[in-house]
Amino acid sequence: MTGSCPKHSHVMITEIVIVRHPVSVCVPVNHKVTLRVRAEGKGILSYQWFSEDEKEVPGGTQADLTVRATKTQRYVCRVNDQFYNYVFSEWVKVKVLDIDKSGLPVDWQGEPYIAINPKPQAVRQGAKLSLRCAAFGIPTPHYQWYRNGQPLLDKTSDILQIDSVTGEHEGSYLCSISNVLEERWTEPIDVNIVQPDQPPPAALTATDKVALLIGNLNYCYHPGLMAPVMDVHELANLLQQLGFRVVSLLDLSREEMMAAIDKFIQLLDRGVYGLFYYAGHGGSCIKCRKGRLQ
Repeated sequence: MTGSCPKHSHVMITEIVIVRHPVSVCVPVNHKVTLRVRAEGKGILSYQWFSEDEKEVPGGTQADLTVRATKTQRYVCRVNDQFYNYVFSEWVKVKVLDIDKSGLPVDWQGEPYIAINPKPQAVRQGAKLSLRCAAFGIPTPHYQWYRNGQPLLDKTSDILQIDSVTGEHEGSYLCSISNVLEERWTEPIDVNIVQPDQPPPAALTATDKVALLIGNLNYCYHPGLMAPVMDVHELANLLQQLGFRVVSLLDLSREEMMAAIDKFIQLLDRGVYGLFYYAGHGGSCIKCRKGRLQ
């Protein structure tokens, strides 16, 4: 009995099949992006890329299309053969975020890079809550929001929005941002729900603003000082411009200083901003004043 060697069978491709579609991306403005499509078919295949306004992309006649992203735009690629067969790839979006990219690594490969983190909020009950995070990524990152460590159903976009918050929406929020390369997490932030009968505290305002400025220049056993006069004068002018009532005193003895400070303290009632400034020698220096030791 004789046998024969098995013959290799070949599959004839009679239609065009896209084996790799391009993917959507999210990049900074002016970032260079390459979209890729891979197809199989009979004979030589040709390519033509189109933008979302159905215009041919100039020079977009290769399997790879490189563009400098200046605005958010959608693209699709048509693949055809010499037999007039053709097929289109899936539409993809090149999303452009015109935000700070200063921290983006020079050798960035497309792993999610968080450009905007959500911020803590205090929201009145019944009002709208809106949290935002944003990240660059190739492919475009996927978002998943969490509250108190639990994933939130259907909260899978860069903006989390709740139209009418209640007490149950209070808690710690964060967002997972991922693509096929990596997963990143935002920092957790707190959302506090303020009850209608508990309005946010009013901003603190001063009921009065007073300042005591003392400058001592002349001393028995030390050279005279010039700086205290200038310092007290300049500071008094500045504080008056800021709405302070200013008392400026020069060359006081210890007893006179203590008396002035006691009077100043009596002015510091509730809600009063007070500022005390002293220029001169410190410690136990003895000062001459009016011909006698003080």
